Amino acid sequence: MKDMERVTAGTTAARTWVADGRRDRPAMMRETREDFSEAIKLHELWLFLGWRDVKKHYSRSVLGPFWLTLSMGVMVAGLGVLYSQIFKQDVATYLPFLAIGFIMWGLIAGLINGACEIYSSAAASVRQIRMPLSVYILQFVWRQLLTFGHNFVIYILVAIIFDIWPGVTGLLFFPALAILLLNGVFAAMILGPLCARFRDIPLIVSSVVQVVFFMTPILWNATMLPDRAVFLTLNPFYHLIEILRDPLLGSPALLQNWLACIGMTIVMGLVAFTFFSRYRTRIAYWA
Repeated sequence: MKDMERVTAGTTAARTWVADGRRDRPAMMRETREDFSEAIKLHELWLFLGWRDVKKHYSRSVLGPFWLTLSMGVMVAGLGVLYSQIFKQDVATYLPFLAIGFIMWGLIAGLINGACEIYSSAAASVRQIRMPLSVYILQFVWRQLLTFGHNFVIYILVAIIFDIWPGVTGLLFFPALAILLLNGVFAAMILGPLCARFRDIPLIVSSVVQVVFFMTPILWNATMLPDRAVFLTLNPFYHLIEILRDPLLGSPALLQNWLACIGMTIVMGLVAFTFFSRYRTRIAYWA
């Protein structure tokens, strides 16, 4: 009986793939836009599911998600004092720089690594419930934003302790955060289906993220690197970190950082919509 079910599922999948190949690209793109449009209308659903995921993960815990905040806060304090001595930096200057970098990188790494598990972790729901597949993406990004909100408390405490007031410049943080979250959606549109199909990719992505962390100015300042122009210009995470961190420190990021992030977002959007449109109907068979 199980063998017959596998054959039937395989035959159905093969027919779906052939049908995908026969459809023109505009039709697939239109279906993807409709998928996201329906998901946005179901905002109460994925907002609730994202909040429930965070709450469920820390059920029966006294501090809940603030355990993650406490852990990051202790690490930032310890590394801030240590590396300020190693790099011969003033603690009052270096520790806020490090704290914001860690907080932002936590969101970036969470968006990238978590995107790999979107559909594989929700395989049962994807197969059994008829729902826009982009709902899972929006639920995931919302969950990451909630976790980021808890970690952002660290910046508030650091700003109070070291008397940091970004002023009007700090408002640039919000469009920068919107750019990052939008790229998070695009990354999920690519990595979600891809990692559901190839289960080795999440391990590769996790390893790459760890390496990129040390190549991005989080522990170290970009001014410490001689002849840094080419090296940093080619690192997209450097530009993202800068447009997020500089406004919170009271200085607007360089124009080249903003232009690089906007250009990257446009390219990511085109690639993501093309990829997701092409393979959206296969996700249920891969998950």
